[in-house]
Amino acid sequence: MIEYYAAYLISLGIGIIAAIIGLGGGFLYVPTLTLIFGVDTKTAIGTSLAIMIFSSMSASFWYRKQGVILFKVALILIIPSMLASVAGSYLTTLVDARVLVALFCIMLTLISLEMLFPWFRFLREIQWGPSFVLSASVPHQGTQPVARIWYSHLLFWGAAGGLLSGVTGTSGGAIFVPALATAGIPVHYAIATSMFTIIIVSITGATAHATLGQIAWPFVAVYGAGAAFGAFIGANIAPHIREDQIKKIFGVLLLGIAVLMFQQKVLMDML
Repeated sequence: MIEYYAAYLISLGIGIIAAIIGLGGGFLYVPTLTLIFGVDTKTAIGTSLAIMIFSSMSASFWYRKQGVILFKVALILIIPSMLASVAGSYLTTLVDARVLVALFCIMLTLISLEMLFPWFRFLREIQWGPSFVLSASVPHQGTQPVARIWYSHLLFWGAAGGLLSGVTGTSGGAIFVPALATAGIPVHYAIATSMFTIIIVSITGATAHATLGQIAWPFVAVYGAGAAFGAFIGANIAPHIREDQIKKIFGVLLLGIAVLMFQQKVLMDML
């Protein structure tokens, strides 16, 4: 029983952080499930995706009330994300767990460097084919055109985020948020749009893992309840945090988790 109380409090804290930076929480659900509660990596990935359904729905509800979800952008991301997420989920049956963790760590490190250092670029803007001008509400300026978005950019990085989601259980938000920011979308809009996109991606990935028996349902219930409440808190805190502060929080958290996971699940298994 104490184990589940601890799980609720952990997921509450993760839910707050996840909603603030738009990652769904998988980057923390997976390592806490494996390192603290002993869930094997593949099951932790599937469980993480199921938990994120609760956190992303909660955060999206409140972000919609704030008017910062870009639904057209989200819908374009969702299509390739769903397909790639299913493909990634089935890859977990073919790849050694240490390889999955190593991939997880590499992706987190590259994304964290992009957030911490403006000169470092991992995610590139793809400018090929048709595009559209995105308008958003800018503080003190009303609704203004803020960026030209290429469909190819959203389709490519949507697929990349979906694949990452299915393989590592991180929701794809680690790709979605910086990819949208790279395209010129303000970070607060990128975060809210990412959270909305994560709903469908998580459902798709979790369903695939469920068919493989890779979900720990008791943890889904406890983590899901804590994550949903935490996401509500985080979504209401996020508008009061500056964009540069969010990027630093994003980068530091991802780098820390990458180091911890690599040390505990790759190096230790090799010794």
